Amino acid sequence: MTKPPFGKTVVRQTLLGGVATAILLALSPSAAAQQIIPANFFSQIPSGAAGQMAVAADTLVFNETNDTVVANGNVGISFEGFRATADRAVYHQSSGRVELIGNVAVVDPDGIEYVADRVELEDGFREGFIQSLTAAFPDGSHFSAASTRFREGVQRVFDDGTYAPCGTCIDANGNRIGWSIKAARIITDEAERVIYFEQPSLQLLGHTVVSLSHLTLSTDEGLDLPILSYDRKYGVGISLPFFTYPVADGRLALTPSIYTNQGVGLSVDWQQEIGALRYGVATSGVYQLNPDAYRTDAGVDTLGARKVRGALQTSGAFTGLETWTLGWSYTAFTDPGYLVDYRIASDDFQTNEIYARHLDGDTYADIRIEQFVPVDDDYTSWAQYDADSDRQALTHPNAEFDRVIELGDDAGRIELAGRLLGLSRAADHTGSGYVFGHEGQSVHAMMQASWTNQYIVPGGFAVTPYLGLRGDGASYDGASTHPGAPAAQTLFSATPIAALDVRYPLMARTSGATTVIEPIAQLVYRGGPTDPGIINNDSQSLVLDTASLFDYDRFGGSDRQETGLKSNVGAMLTTSFDAGGWLTAALGQSYHLAGPNGVASGDGSPAGLGSSLDRPASFVVGSLEAGYGGLSGGARVQFDPETGAFPAVNGRLSASVDGYSLSGTYAWAGPVPALGVTESRQDIGVELGIPVADYWTVRTGVSYDLIGDELIKTTASVEYDDRFLAYGIGARFNGPVGNWADDFAVAVQFRLSTAGTRNVAGFDYDFGED
Repeated sequence: MTKPPFGKTVVRQTLLGGVATAILLALSPSAAAQQIIPANFFSQIPSGAAGQMAVAADTLVFNETNDTVVANGNVGISFEGFRATADRAVYHQSSGRVELIGNVAVVDPDGIEYVADRVELEDGFREGFIQSLTAAFPDGSHFSAASTRFREGVQRVFDDGTYAPCGTCIDANGNRIGWSIKAARIITDEAERVIYFEQPSLQLLGHTVVSLSHLTLSTDEGLDLPILSYDRKYGVGISLPFFTYPVADGRLALTPSIYTNQGVGLSVDWQQEIGALRYGVATSGVYQLNPDAYRTDAGVDTLGARKVRGALQTSGAFTGLETWTLGWSYTAFTDPGYLVDYRIASDDFQTNEIYARHLDGDTYADIRIEQFVPVDDDYTSWAQYDADSDRQALTHPNAEFDRVIELGDDAGRIELAGRLLGLSRAADHTGSGYVFGHEGQSVHAMMQASWTNQYIVPGGFAVTPYLGLRGDGASYDGASTHPGAPAAQTLFSATPIAALDVRYPLMARTSGATTVIEPIAQLVYRGGPTDPGIINNDSQSLVLDTASLFDYDRFGGSDRQETGLKSNVGAMLTTSFDAGGWLTAALGQSYHLAGPNGVASGDGSPAGLGSSLDRPASFVVGSLEAGYGGLSGGARVQFDPETGAFPAVNGRLSASVDGYSLSGTYAWAGPVPALGVTESRQDIGVELGIPVADYWTVRTGVSYDLIGDELIKTTASVEYDDRFLAYGIGARFNGPVGNWADDFAVAVQFRLSTAGTRNVAGFDYDFGED
């Protein structure tokens, strides 16, 4: 048997229990340790040279009779960043067994601290026993066990183990805080990569609230806690992710759920990684005892008003190619409302797709075939759902790429970009008088090459020229019968692009602050057709604000483009205060000088309507953001110089100090006839938080319609939050006070967090539909 040096044995094996603990808790150490070992505790231990052990003790005795080496009194060991102390250390040279006795303490290179009463190591330091282990991680969390037995690489057993993310869970004022998990026995099996808990319990503020007979978890997945939720239709729900089993190099997880108003549900999740392929298949379902809860307000059954509901989902990715990732996702369900009703999905659509994505230092490419599947709980018949599905797009493909080539000798850079969108739609997608997509098949290919560089010219001006050429090819089969839909056609076009960006940054230093003011002027020319894609599938969004003011093309896709000669003029300001505050502001306007205006060319969609970019001179847009300590705020405004009106104004302000908080919002939106909005809207909102005791806060808020002169919504809550544990009860009242008796809701929130503010379980207030 090979016997490592005495000191190395002490350090290395004391850490084995801590390594298992780190795996068990899936913790990532961060800054600001909550110490269990006093500062400078190891200052008297000598530092050894690289790769060598340093040992210090009051006495060191070699006993030839029993072949031991005994270190007594203030034993200290230092080796490769590890430091350990004990009252006494005994090394049995014949067997290789090591004993550390009395006040054993270790700190590893990551700053994790370990304390134990006794440590015994043997069998080439692969087996051992640790008595009264306590580990403190740098994020402040603690793990302790009355005793620990281990066989390296096989199994570790922790008796009477406790994990507490809040450390001692006692604050500076002696208050009990946070949460912890205790178990009579915790067994980690490295061969099966599984952790077994015997008699685990969850404690809140020192009180046991949930106890189980056993719990099995995969070491690859970390620690899952019960998930609590509430919904008016299914009641209070609790999901118990406690049954995880390793099977054929994969993981099978069974999660039963209980809903007080609907009954029992079950989800089955299979995850497996085979080489560079990682995939998962998840299925879930519920047997509803009260399906009538999923009727409409008029008493009509939705598709969710059935006994058995469920879904099947799968996704995966293959990363075996150096710069490519191949993947897929697919969802099927018994009814389109199930995923939303039981909070498995929060979006209005699920995407069935296969894709290939490429990424390296200067090139990005993404190719997808996608089917957009609507999910909502409002459908009352499959015919209604099928009609909505027919309006959604199937892309074949949706592809894009971008490559940047940096030229040497300060010659600038070249960018190549492309887009290919093939799309089928079984019916026109219309609503509110607008067209969001035409029935039929279309294809649009776009390729653009551009060059740009920045020059600093005499006087300090930053001049950035831009030259580009865009080519488009598009085809549409003309299947739509909607009035105004284009006929079947094929279109090829070329778009020359030229732009000049001139900026003159000025820096000013005043007492206590540094300010940079940057006037900006742009000229942008773009020839070619306004709708190179024939029909508009991907350019439904266009917004004018200070964030988009200096964009060369503000359409969100390639089917539409801004054309003609434009000028964008404005300025940006940034101030940094020595005392820690900051301020940013921007102001500007866009002008259409000549040529066809691509925004003024309507296509039946709402894109660009009400933006003012269809006019010779746009709205003046401005923004202001500032912050200092607990005070922050901002405002965004649109001003119409033709009428002197403000089409939109938004503002916010918040302040917090010593637990008190106050925030306010203001929103004004004028009429937008082009979008069918004929009335103005003017709202204010105020929220107030008042601390009433340690970790307890009373909150209240109101939103008020200034034009209608009535309350919109009122909320009130009482909340507890100590950073690790948060819970509260709140109420929401809609409309004026006279309506409160008929339109109110009460809800609760609950959240468990770690020291890094990572939420591990819980749910927020859910007041239902407002």
